[in-house]
Amino acid sequence: MVRFLQAGLIAICKLVTAALALLAAGQRRILSAIPPSRQLQPRKRNILQLDPATRLAIELVEKVFIRDFRWSFRRLPESNIGIDARAEILENGWPTGRLLPLQIRPISCLEKTEDHYIHRGEKHHLDYWARHSLPVCVIIVDTETGLILWQQIESQLSEETGAEWSIAIPVTNLLDASARLSFEGAIPTDPESLMRSAFALDLTLMEQMQDQTTLFVWDEWGDTTAIFCNLRIYIGEGQEQEPDVQIDYHLRAQNLHDVMVRLFPWASYSYAEPISEYSGEVAVHVLEVELRPEARAYLEAENFLAAGYPEDEVPLAPEPEDFITEEEEREFWRSRGTPHGPRDRHD
Repeated sequence: MVRFLQAGLIAICKLVTAALALLAAGQRRILSAIPPSRQLQPRKRNILQLDPATRLAIELVEKVFIRDFRWSFRRLPESNIGIDARAEILENGWPTGRLLPLQIRPISCLEKTEDHYIHRGEKHHLDYWARHSLPVCVIIVDTETGLILWQQIESQLSEETGAEWSIAIPVTNLLDASARLSFEGAIPTDPESLMRSAFALDLTLMEQMQDQTTLFVWDEWGDTTAIFCNLRIYIGEGQEQEPDVQIDYHLRAQNLHDVMVRLFPWASYSYAEPISEYSGEVAVHVLEVELRPEARAYLEAENFLAAGYPEDEVPLAPEPEDFITEEEEREFWRSRGTPHGPRDRHD
């Protein structure tokens, strides 16, 4: 009887061990479909190094564009161009490449008249926007009441004083459906302008990626039409557990190439790994991305413009072929037995 009980316990232990092994194997199969360096990692937001009031203002504006306008919204890292975020018009969830640059500030730091708020900015930002024909919109937010006002930056509305510029924002310019119509009319639609905007707004990202191995990782949710979302960007060798940039896109498209061409026209890419699937619902696209030659030339041109004209030496004009120096002339007359040439006798 004792032997029978012992054999039964041993059999049960073997069954439990086998079940645990099968469970572990199943977990490994699920995780192996996800790129090893990105398995089950915590999501990291691209947090701006800004004061709490400005961060809260950006969050409130983001909700309006995503919830009310149903547009895409992407926060941008701190840079020298004065843009905090960019909104993109979506047509039923499909990307259009039509971008609206946004400078976002809390109302608490602005001057107020009876019916206007006075927004002040740095002149070199205004110069940059004008150089690239960016239709920038400044948005101010009362973080306590939730009041959000806007004004498109136009030369006839702006006033330049020294190193600053200012613009009046009417208290009636609410960020609502009527503003959406104004934004749509202001954003250009021609392909050249769309690419110019993408290059100008991604200047910082291109600088970070230059000469660095960079991976773009997209999730694709299967549906009648594919939805590409949750872009993670890893820059440099030896990727960290968390991405350097994470963007919460949610875009409909026929394929990923259409998304990349519209959002990142300055980049070329290839697949770094086979497309993997997990949970039977999500496909993971891992792309190796690099700057196009045009993007590298763009960065060189921007650096040249920012640095100013170099202090080169003044070039000398070439001498005529029959030009001779005074010393050569004296040597000629000495060889003829004449101590002084015509020029010396004249003197």
